[in-house]
Amino acid sequence: MMDIHEEIPIKSFSIAAYVCRIEGGKGRYLILKRKSSYLSNSWQMVSGKIEKGEKAWEAALREITEETGLVPDSLYSVNKLEQFYEASQNCINLVPIFVGFVDSDQPVKLSPEHSEYKWVSPEESKEFLCFEHQAETMREIEAKFVKQKPLEFLRIKTK
Repeated sequence: MMDIHEEIPIKSFSIAAYVCRIEGGKGRYLILKRKSSYLSNSWQMVSGKIEKGEKAWEAALREITEETGLVPDSLYSVNKLEQFYEASQNCINLVPIFVGFVDSDQPVKLSPEHSEYKWVSPEESKEFLCFEHQAETMREIEAKFVKQKPLEFLRIKTK
C-alpha cells in the first residue's frame, strides 16, 4: 500500500524591488509604510504581483513606478530569492529580488497603498523592517552593488 502525502506547492508570482540612491559612496534605500490591509503599518521595500504576460523584471519596474513615481536609471537582479510559507495559499512562495538605482533627484509620489516613505541606510533599516531577511538583503546589496561595481551580467537591459 502506497503512503500518499499532500505536497505544498512552490509558487513564484510576485517580486521585491529595492530602490537605492547612492550618496557619498553609501546607499540610501527607500522603504514604504503600508496602509492597505495586507501587512498594514509595516515598512517594506517595493513589492507586488507579476501580471499576466509580464516578466519578473518588468513587474519590478512597473511596481517601482506605480508605488513611488520613480523610474530607475538602472535595474539589476540581486540574484537572490525571498522564500516563505504563505498560509493563505498553502504554498511556499519564491520571490525574485531586484535593485533599482535612482541617480537623479526624482520626487517620490506614493501610491494610495502607502502612507509614508523614508530613505534609510542598511543599519537604520533594522529599526523599521519587520523581517530580518529584508535588512539582510539590504546589507548584501550595499556590499555587492554599492561598495563594489555590480556584476554586469546581473544588469537588466530595460531599453
